[in-house]
Amino acid sequence: MGERRQYRSYEIGIVDENSAYLGVDRRLLMENAGAAVARVLAMEVPDLTSAKVLVVAGPGNNGGDALVAARHLAGKVARLSVILLARPDQIRTPEAAANWEAISRMRRSVDYYVSDTLEALYRLQQLFREADIIIDGIFGTGIRGEIREPYKTAINFINSPPAKVFSIDVPSGMDPDTGKYTTTVRPSVTITLHGAKPFMTLQRELAGKTYIEPIGAPPDAEAIAGPGDLAYSLSRLRRPVSASIRGGAEEARGAAEVLRILGVEPRVEMLGGGLTVTVDGLLVGYGVAESFGSLSALVKPIQEQVGGDAADLAKTIGKPVYLVGGWDSISDGVYLKSNWIEPPVSSRYILGVATSLSAAFLANGVEPIYAIGAACYAARRPLRGRGSEDREAYLDGLRQLLLRK
Repeated sequence: MGERRQYRSYEIGIVDENSAYLGVDRRLLMENAGAAVARVLAMEVPDLTSAKVLVVAGPGNNGGDALVAARHLAGKVARLSVILLARPDQIRTPEAAANWEAISRMRRSVDYYVSDTLEALYRLQQLFREADIIIDGIFGTGIRGEIREPYKTAINFINSPPAKVFSIDVPSGMDPDTGKYTTTVRPSVTITLHGAKPFMTLQRELAGKTYIEPIGAPPDAEAIAGPGDLAYSLSRLRRPVSASIRGGAEEARGAAEVLRILGVEPRVEMLGGGLTVTVDGLLVGYGVAESFGSLSALVKPIQEQVGGDAADLAKTIGKPVYLVGGWDSISDGVYLKSNWIEPPVSSRYILGVATSLSAAFLANGVEPIYAIGAACYAARRPLRGRGSEDREAYLDGLRQLLLRK
């Protein structure tokens, strides 16, 4: 249900990390991305044998995609040149570094250059002037704000010659979520990876002809409540100002423990049953009938995994729903998540942890499907090994996840 039409930049990060969690690592996704770029280029320019191709790579994963594309084009074009706009030790990810190492060893088929300064870039300006095709792999979906040198001049060089320009994922310099830019590549073709992104409609003409290319991220990476959800939610998390708990003793104990890890001492009121957690005025939980109307999300225990029931219930009550038990079932009424990898919630104490985490992430403005997905994964991941039997081991694992130790 809920096929996503456009992906914001952080959603691509969630998909990438959840793909790795499922065993499809980033290096494989990068390989697929670069191969897709080379494939589209070959479709757009059927006769490459006489073409002079210039690949301009930044230090991130977009640059890594460009390096893979260069490797796939090697030996198929008249001249292949690669410019890395950074020192090799400035490359930001292991997978991009591995692909630079491969390019740097391909001395018979690739002319490669390191250009981490404006002066070095100007010495290579002739390569831009002579190129028939330029592959833009400077920035991907992570770019925001003013473009610094030497990247700004590289973008200007790319825009100057009559070459046909192919941008990978998003034209470098453009915010993929808003379409805003100060300086941006103006490509002939943009090859967007995995799925459509907002800039494609916001800057339709500037993006040129667009392709949407799959890169092998499994659909399960969007359906699973995993470490990608948690990483995104933690990036938005701020220390709570206030918190209160109403519920049964064991649920309340778990709810309170996790809030203390997050840096706030909650006010606790023990009741006979049910559980509600309020963090900075946002209420999450179940079973306290007089509070239901003000709930921001329903977190409710069930005995077994119930598939789409969470989606049906979310639509009925108009609130996000987290049905806890088995695989768990999470829905905002549009999208559905669960987790079939981690040990299931097996006690009221862990239910309290999951409820508090849901409240804390939601209170920081994280979208419900990701906030509750993060809570599901974080509450269950420490149950592996000794965490299922030893509460201190569980809490140690939870601290490591939440405090990134």
